[in-house]
Amino acid sequence: MHISEGIITGPSFVATTIAGAAIMAWGVKDMKRFVKEQPERKPLLGMAGAFIFLVSLIPVPAFMGTCSHPCGTPLAGILLGPGIGAALSGFSLFLQALLFAHGGFATLGANILSLGVGGAVGGWLFFQLGRKLGLPLFAAAALGGLMGDVMTYLISGSILGGHLALVAPQPQYSFAGYLTVIMAAYLPVQGPIALGEMVVTGIAIRSISQQRPEVLQGLGVLSKVSVALILVFGMSACITYFAADAQAAPPAVVEPVNGAKDYKLGTYTGMDEKVNEAIAEAAGAKPHDPYINLEDKGDVWNAVLLAGGGLAGFIIGRSWHLLFVRRRESADTPVRSAAR
Repeated sequence: MHISEGIITGPSFVATTIAGAAIMAWGVKDMKRFVKEQPERKPLLGMAGAFIFLVSLIPVPAFMGTCSHPCGTPLAGILLGPGIGAALSGFSLFLQALLFAHGGFATLGANILSLGVGGAVGGWLFFQLGRKLGLPLFAAAALGGLMGDVMTYLISGSILGGHLALVAPQPQYSFAGYLTVIMAAYLPVQGPIALGEMVVTGIAIRSISQQRPEVLQGLGVLSKVSVALILVFGMSACITYFAADAQAAPPAVVEPVNGAKDYKLGTYTGMDEKVNEAIAEAAGAKPHDPYINLEDKGDVWNAVLLAGGGLAGFIIGRSWHLLFVRRRESADTPVRSAAR
């Protein structure tokens, strides 16, 4: 999920920016090692980055007059590792803030933590947990895709709820109250999307294992991870939810606040605006317009959107064979067969 420009300020901005920068440094370090050890697979980095960039921009219309988008980061995290997946998320989020007014520069650290850590790291960890428990490859990848999305929503809701409860000038609820409101609002829309990403991630990893099993072996996808690390990550998600004041009594429905910016696809309002911006404005953390806002430029916005989607699609299509096309047999194989 994207937290819009202007909502995260003060100590929340400092903390999330430092944490996001640390995640990016870790990911870039892993990326350099990947390129050094497997230079022939460097195009996979571009493919995964383009995939995250494109998928997390696709507006999916849902009921209740809203639209949202998949994450794309669990698959990247499973394939390339959690650090690289998180770093690619950061690069994609920067471009989205720069060109498409999704998220923002001041909230870039917070969005890296949600989409990068929650999606890529969470998806990778739960995939490894599934393999550790003996699940088939499809089921383990599906678990990673589902839980990567769920962790994205939890971390995004936790950051936003924590900021509004502790830093915003007019908090409406406690941290637990905000988290409950946000997750209750996300569930009807994000739940089906998470289930869809669960299926797509499972199918993708299974298809790669059938077409190019050596790729999964070379990427270390089937390597083992410490169960303790998985348990720590999972427990932290539970503690995040239950460690705050459990006596909050939030309303069942979050109504948009007058003046909150709407991003619309036809008649559909984006969930980032329907939920995040609405409750933030009610708490006095009013979002402001993006520093670079091409949405107001009419055909310029349409041209940039078309160009960005076309470029990402070209990169994905150009690199598709690295994962999903079975390698041709060497030229001398028919000769040997014929000699026999």
